[in-house]
Amino acid sequence: MPDLIIKSMIVLFGCLIGSFLNVCIYRMPRSGKVTLDEFLKISGSKEHADKLWEDLINSGYIDEDGYVEKKFKKLRKKAEVAKFELTGSYEKSKKQVFKILDESCELSIDKPRRSFCPNCHKQVLWYDNVPLLSYLSLGGKCRFCKKPIPFRYFFVEFITASLLLVLYSFFGLSVQFFTYGVLTCALIVSTFVDFDFYIIPDEITLGGLVVGIILSLIFPQLHNVSTWSASLVQCLLGIFAGGGSIYLIGRFGEIIFKKESMGGGDVKFLAMIGSVLGWQMALLIFFLAPFFGAAVGIFAKLTKGAEIIPYGPYLSLATFLVILWGHNMLKFLFYF
Repeated sequence: MPDLIIKSMIVLFGCLIGSFLNVCIYRMPRSGKVTLDEFLKISGSKEHADKLWEDLINSGYIDEDGYVEKKFKKLRKKAEVAKFELTGSYEKSKKQVFKILDESCELSIDKPRRSFCPNCHKQVLWYDNVPLLSYLSLGGKCRFCKKPIPFRYFFVEFITASLLLVLYSFFGLSVQFFTYGVLTCALIVSTFVDFDFYIIPDEITLGGLVVGIILSLIFPQLHNVSTWSASLVQCLLGIFAGGGSIYLIGRFGEIIFKKESMGGGDVKFLAMIGSVLGWQMALLIFFLAPFFGAAVGIFAKLTKGAEIIPYGPYLSLATFLVILWGHNMLKFLFYF
């Protein structure tokens, strides 16, 4: 098959995949369905709503100020979350709370099935959902409410296709291309979710960790070995080197600064990356990422007074660079 046709197909599928990644970026941190059975496990007196409020806090549904807890991850910031105002009888309040939770936590990757405008929530017409082209033809605005659609939607589709094309130019149609392509998609979703929410979804980290172990067993060449057992060892070393390095530096930061300096999501994230790339690359990423993060962190501190920055995007950037040039970096380091 001519190389131009292959590249064209990669760009086409990359745009389609990018469109799906946009769905993941928007919905993953806002998903979480409340089931009636789970809700009814809350105990309490039926005499008044004060007991229900206490039970909701103790059960982890809301915090002490009445906001939905992280396990029901619908909205970005507390300012956007409707507070519970419990009035009337216990039963009336209970129905009110369940209705709010049920409606606000309904979103998931596959529900609703069709895309919708993030502003007016109307369903996007199929011919307005063509990657890249629809955004340009609509001028970056919703057909119905005319409000701007974030440029991120266009950018994610574009960058996904572009990065897959770069991977193809380095690895051809190989096991490495497809594996690193999946990993790159995970990096993209994690980056944009972390920018918005300061979290990295467990669906990416823990799910990716399982996928990394499975791929290491099936394709030992990912770790430059010939047997599945040797590949598994390299995979596990990558998990411990990646996750362990972030965990230790986080603990050290807590001791020095007396506050949390590294999130658990970053630990799981680099562990997942290490399962695919191995311990050497995981450690290389660990030492490379701070150079990007520090530069941005200093700028954010000076311009906005920001105390924390999302670290996932810089782990992702370091990871992609290591995928492309990691072996050359190691040769250069070992040369000196």
